[in-house]
Amino acid sequence: MKQLNWDDLRLLGIIAREGTLRGASKKAGVSPATLSRRLDDLEEAVGHKLVERFQGGCVPTAFGADVIALAGQMGEIALDVERTRDRQDAHAASGLVRINTDEWLSYFLTTRFARFHDTYPNVEVEIITSHRPYNLTRREADIAIRPYRPEQLDLVTRRIGTLSFGLYCSQDVATRHAAALAKQEWASVPFVGFDEPRAEFQSDRWLRALPGAPAPWMKCSYGLGILDGVAHGAGLGVLATFLAGAAQDLVAVIPHIPELDQGIWLSMHGGLRTSARVRAVVDFMEQVFSEHRETRA
Repeated sequence: MKQLNWDDLRLLGIIAREGTLRGASKKAGVSPATLSRRLDDLEEAVGHKLVERFQGGCVPTAFGADVIALAGQMGEIALDVERTRDRQDAHAASGLVRINTDEWLSYFLTTRFARFHDTYPNVEVEIITSHRPYNLTRREADIAIRPYRPEQLDLVTRRIGTLSFGLYCSQDVATRHAAALAKQEWASVPFVGFDEPRAEFQSDRWLRALPGAPAPWMKCSYGLGILDGVAHGAGLGVLATFLAGAAQDLVAVIPHIPELDQGIWLSMHGGLRTSARVRAVVDFMEQVFSEHRETRA
């Protein structure tokens, strides 16, 4: 038997799963002609026919099915090798990574980062919370997580999630104002919002535009202050849904306000793409935002 090309075995598995050369070629990212040639090479190497090709698709022969099963075991071994390498790389990554973000997203990250330290014990993480975006080009921070796409051209950016909002109140407020809330008669309901310097925030503009709603009687300079006020019965307030959903005894008056949705963008300087410590943090944040999307789905 001629020397096997192990990648051809991987392609054989894709052909078996997809059932057609055309479907397998799309999955594998090669042309149907190339895939057919690679299959011919593999059959020549093993000395047996592996796949019966029909006009409607491909069916593995009995021998081909055995080879595919063995190739599957090899694939699992390859994944084990990659996991071992990743664990080794995790211990090799070290140093400080500074993340600049706003208040809502800072809370999201700090409440989810604990397990990162178990995997990357030598990487330090500094989360810098500010409404003002830090300049990544001047290396004021390594990574930015913001609810908008940055404009600098020398940054690597990608959208990693959506920040959504709802209108919430405490159980006590919901009980005392049940009739008004049911009819959305806002005039007699107390509200909590941002202070005047932040009155132009999108969420506060929406709150102040509710028909008949009074201005917030309690005003805060930061979002978590609004959360504290709402949770302790001060009135209704606009809160990030991920945060309010995890809090106990909060009632969703309007669970989702679609017009307040904001894309969450991760950005970093292009020169940091090869940094092991930065790559570790970026991969972890993409994972937690992906888990959050799956939880909401």
